[in-house]
Amino acid sequence: MSKVLGIIPARINSKRIREKMVADIAGKPLIAWTIERSKKAKTLDALVVATDSDEIEAAAKAEGVAVIRWPLPLQSKNGTEGVALALEQFTDFAPDIVVNIWGDEPLYPAEAIDACVQALDADESVQLVGIADKLTSEEMWRATSVVKVLTDLKDTVLAFSRAPVPHPHNASYRPDHYHITGALAMRTDFLRTFVTLPQGPLELAEGVEQWRVLEHGYRMKVIKGEYDNLGVNEPHELEEVRRIIASRIATDRRYL
Repeated sequence: MSKVLGIIPARINSKRIREKMVADIAGKPLIAWTIERSKKAKTLDALVVATDSDEIEAAAKAEGVAVIRWPLPLQSKNGTEGVALALEQFTDFAPDIVVNIWGDEPLYPAEAIDACVQALDADESVQLVGIADKLTSEEMWRATSVVKVLTDLKDTVLAFSRAPVPHPHNASYRPDHYHITGALAMRTDFLRTFVTLPQGPLELAEGVEQWRVLEHGYRMKVIKGEYDNLGVNEPHELEEVRRIIASRIATDRRYL
């Protein structure tokens, strides 16, 4: 069985919400909810938070999770590159698989992380497996903050886009739409390769780091589900996550 390391990259600066990783949600910082959920994943042999922030470090340690501090100034362009930086400082064991767990998405269940790891472990032909959540509204389908994913019939990724794809040319047929979310399980050797690859025109145009995988000819699959996930990218999304978590606490159904 593969040795698996989960890394949650968490910068203190964010473009749309000031210091969102430590924004209060039901009495705890956002990052703490992501940690609490991720600790329930059964396939992770270790979980760490990678950060540039004293506040995030304190929040992670309060949840009983080890912290790796990035070298400053932080040069990584995206979360995956930040995960690769953290991996080079991790010495507890040599992981076969590294899971990039996005810090600002606390809602989806830990079982989704496990499903990514298990699928990658079972298929040597792919280098990465991510989570694809079913879109439940036209508003999310059209939102440029939501990265849509298109796959073949075996859930191998064909394309990503911030645009509302596929275009509904055939109005009588309405396929299910999915967006990339939450976690990305990668083979460790590929993660080290990824950070050496130049950005391609589609990654630069869309601002979606996973495009780099496809543009350089590697295979990626997704695990599709209906996770009702919501990333915190905009202020209204933070308020909605606060509402959802408060509701789960009230009914004792936090992470079903």
